[in-house]
Amino acid sequence: MRLTSAHIVLACASVPTALARPSEGSGLLHFLNRRAPTPDNTCGNIFNGNNNGYTCVANAPNGGACCSGYGYCGSTADYCGTGCQVDFGTCSGSDSVPVNPNQCGPANSNNKAAGAETRPTTVAPVVKPALVIALLPLGAEMALVVLPSATNGVLPGNAARLLYGYCGTTKEYCADPDCLWQFGTCDSNKTPAGPTTLNDPRPLIGQVSYDNDIYECTQANVVALTYDDGPYLYTNQLLDVLKSYGFKATFFMTGNNLNKGAIDETEPYPTIIRRMVAEGHQVASHTWSHYSLSNIPSNVRKDQMVKNERAIANIIGKYPTYMRPPYSQCSQASGCQADMKALGYHRVYFDLDTQDYLNPNSIQKSKDIVRQILATQGPTDYLAIQHDLVQQSVTNLTSYFFDLIKAKGWKGVTAGECLGDAPANWYRTPGGGQSGRRKTA
Repeated sequence: MRLTSAHIVLACASVPTALARPSEGSGLLHFLNRRAPTPDNTCGNIFNGNNNGYTCVANAPNGGACCSGYGYCGSTADYCGTGCQVDFGTCSGSDSVPVNPNQCGPANSNNKAAGAETRPTTVAPVVKPALVIALLPLGAEMALVVLPSATNGVLPGNAARLLYGYCGTTKEYCADPDCLWQFGTCDSNKTPAGPTTLNDPRPLIGQVSYDNDIYECTQANVVALTYDDGPYLYTNQLLDVLKSYGFKATFFMTGNNLNKGAIDETEPYPTIIRRMVAEGHQVASHTWSHYSLSNIPSNVRKDQMVKNERAIANIIGKYPTYMRPPYSQCSQASGCQADMKALGYHRVYFDLDTQDYLNPNSIQKSKDIVRQILATQGPTDYLAIQHDLVQQSVTNLTSYFFDLIKAKGWKGVTAGECLGDAPANWYRTPGGGQSGRRKTA
């Protein structure tokens, strides 16, 4: 297997206003940069995490996979229990008795917002602390928000939880993936119209593996072009560029996060997605709300997949068999890999990481990466990743990357094509399984 940066943790974003063009220093750029693996054993956004947003990595030297409430990586109960920052590693813990109803989440002893929806978890209970210490970040986010509609400080049933541990009802609080469903009501609570696909027949069609993580192509002289986290502001422009080069791509799409609205009912997204299919591109899943699939229970994990299925089917009449786990997190131990196979999904990663999400304002670094990798002698294919919510990736990196591919005499293709999989195998019809050839091995 040829890996360059295949296991780096993927980035995602949070947008402060719906479809607002991000500026330098905005929430979007902050979260694009926040998911890098820790270089110094610090993590998260509070205390010693220093708002760097580093993620803990299992088996790291002198560390562990859990990010403590104090911003250090480790593997003991002190790191993985109460206060553990679930967005920056793996956690275990439990609910605790709320002390202040306007403070909630893992940085506030796992308090829940008033009226929060109950979703079962697989977390075992632990002893509730007698003294709750609120772990608050420094900066403007420390302001305690009490809405006019609150009664005695208790928010109504649609209260959501912000990353920084305060309850509210506006988009800054309720936008996924940073609104934590365990402690309030979030964008992910929305369910697309139409019957659930959960019990659809899901035969394992074709010869592409449903058991193994996929990091590279099987076809020669191709680069699989894949884009995560859209559709977004720049996706139509990206489709124009692809069309001008005659290249095809796979779009691993989220359904309802970043406060962009559900993709099946918020224009221009339905129009963009129909254009993708009409022009020969592949639509694939990146979950409904961009949660870490290794850090949520099975029922919530499946909910994240079937909601995205229903929304996509509402637009194009079918839903995908290809998916990419957010943050590249879908472990065997968590049950995620078994769940994805049961739902009939191929788990697709990458072996060429452009790192566009780390360089939204310095895209030359990503251009240097693709230039150096494509200049390497020996490999005859790559499975690349970009993000169509990064403006410079779409408007600058993409055409540069495509020119390098053409100069090698290669072509840009979908993930399905790079794996030799027939387009009939890329989708299922709600209630009807697939029309492709049944997998025999």
